Amino acid sequence: MTIPFVIDNQQHNMADVLNDLLRHHKGHSLDVATAYFNVGGWQLLRAGLNVLSNFRLLLGDEPEAGSDLGLREIGAKPVKGLIRDLARENFNEATLRLVEDLVAFLRQDHVQVRLYTQGFLHAKCYIFSSGGGFERFLPLAAIVGSSNFTRPGLQTNKELNLTHRANLSPEEVEPDRVRAFLESADRQRLAQLGEVERVTAANVPGILAINELAAWYERQWEAARDFKEELIDLIDSSKFGRKEYTPYQVYMKAIFEYFRDDLESEADSAASIRSAVELSEFQEDAVKKARKILASYDGVMIADSVGLGKTWIGKKLLEDYAYHQRFKAVVICPAALQKMWHDELLSAGIAVRIVTQEALGRDEFDISDAQDADILLVDESHNFRNRSAQRYENLERILAANNRRGKISGERKKLILITATPINNNVFDLYNQVNLLTGGDRSYFAAAGIGDLNRYFQVARRANLQQETGIALFNLLEEVVIRRTRPFIKEAYPNATIKGHPIRWPERKLKTIRYNLEATYGGIYEKLVNRIEGLKLAPYRLETYKKQGITRDQFEEGREEAWSVSSKAVTSNALRAASRPSASAFAGRWSSWKPLKAMSWKARSSTVQVSRKPCASLPVRMKRTMPRPVLFQNNWMPIQRLANLLRHCRLLTPNCTISSDYITICAKM
Repeated sequence: MTIPFVIDNQQHNMADVLNDLLRHHKGHSLDVATAYFNVGGWQLLRAGLNVLSNFRLLLGDEPEAGSDLGLREIGAKPVKGLIRDLARENFNEATLRLVEDLVAFLRQDHVQVRLYTQGFLHAKCYIFSSGGGFERFLPLAAIVGSSNFTRPGLQTNKELNLTHRANLSPEEVEPDRVRAFLESADRQRLAQLGEVERVTAANVPGILAINELAAWYERQWEAARDFKEELIDLIDSSKFGRKEYTPYQVYMKAIFEYFRDDLESEADSAASIRSAVELSEFQEDAVKKARKILASYDGVMIADSVGLGKTWIGKKLLEDYAYHQRFKAVVICPAALQKMWHDELLSAGIAVRIVTQEALGRDEFDISDAQDADILLVDESHNFRNRSAQRYENLERILAANNRRGKISGERKKLILITATPINNNVFDLYNQVNLLTGGDRSYFAAAGIGDLNRYFQVARRANLQQETGIALFNLLEEVVIRRTRPFIKEAYPNATIKGHPIRWPERKLKTIRYNLEATYGGIYEKLVNRIEGLKLAPYRLETYKKQGITRDQFEEGREEAWSVSSKAVTSNALRAASRPSASAFAGRWSSWKPLKAMSWKARSSTVQVSRKPCASLPVRMKRTMPRPVLFQNNWMPIQRLANLLRHCRLLTPNCTISSDYITICAKM
């Protein structure tokens, strides 16, 4: 058996050398120390490992990414690479059988696994000893170097390992093999030795080195803790293992994978940059997510509930682009917020141009100062829900200018929309705002499964009738909208702080205050009734005020008088009813009947038209006698229904007549 002294996975392959040693090592012992271990490494050696009488595996502790740089102090995760590799591996029968064989191998009594936890053990060595069971009588060979017990370490990586042996053969120590390395006198003395003496002398350095390595291994082994069952459990917990999971655990795993990028433990790339904008934890998380959305879609909508600091989130994002990257930024906000934005950005040293929405809404607005902006922030963006508005058109012109690219960055302009109420009337309020960042490209979110944005919103509008808008818009909201409510923040961030102080949420305490105007202001309702009944209502009685000598239209005068009296009667009866609890209760029942709730009479030409103008919700009984018939013209409901309505109001008497188009009241009202 010829074993090379240097193994680099180029001239000599580490896996081949180890397998060659294992073939001649049946029934003996092997001790391995490695920083990393995976199934692929075990697969390369499993035939030889299965014939050993004793196997010890000492694992180093792998630190979290970034912890060695002082970014975070966190416990290390052993064999992280092993679990990561299993997670990435496609589920197939070959890997399933391989994992099952590895677990079966680890469960054997002669296999021991320990984990070194007193620092990061980065050493790699493979020590072969004679003896069986737990006895190690004589070290035979050892390999020390850079190769981990992984497939890349044993086969593909460029490594450097050195072999120490205590069982060299006579052929390996012949004088001719060292002709180029020894002086003539040394070769002569070596040649004078017998074959046995030469082999013994050559083995001495290897024996000494291997013994020291074995002693080092024993010290590390004693300092490590047992890890065999934990390793088996880790492997068994993978998708190739036999561990069973509850539906809830499967659901949580799916959620974790979906939000893995947001929960990634690696430090945020901008976290170490100096900032003058101090935020709370939940605001920082919103900034991180907004950065990712801006990187993906060049636009984001921050739609947190009122009072959660959307302005400060936008301020932090402007600091990223306008301060640190020196991009040109424009803030578009209502005039009432202009000073606030100016003061806040000035305090952080962020240079921006502020344009009010009122100025943007003018026909003559000049976009030249804003059209080359690299990033735009629109506060109260729900004011841009109407595409036909002038301010919307001017903002579209700013975004479309220069081929939608910023002057300094040379990239697509980025748009930050801030609003607590993205939808006011219907889902197309949101569509029009999102359309600002898509530039009218309906396939902008094709990668998110939204092939046609307009059709997507039309489906959502239909779903709105079934109160399922949120479900219908879920894909889009997840892509570009950041929306958290106050209850969510209170639950998810119970220990949130700002500037080192805990955030306290005021508790809303509702209480009922009962009052009685009649008891406080005695006779107030009657006084109001008297004042109302004393009104002349001149605009509605023009015939009465004609000059002497001008003929009055008695029919028109009577109709105007009826309108005046009925209007005052409706209001007076409503006030009287409000002062009586029983009448108030009746008013509630009355107002629930929609045809009566919005009834009023309004003077039009020579008739009284029934319209939908709200006036009163109580039954009316007229107390004056009209000199002429009053004609009600019906333009908005069937004549019989109007008759029933008036009869219910006690305005119809047996003397009235009902035709197909008119109702004529000739009696007392």
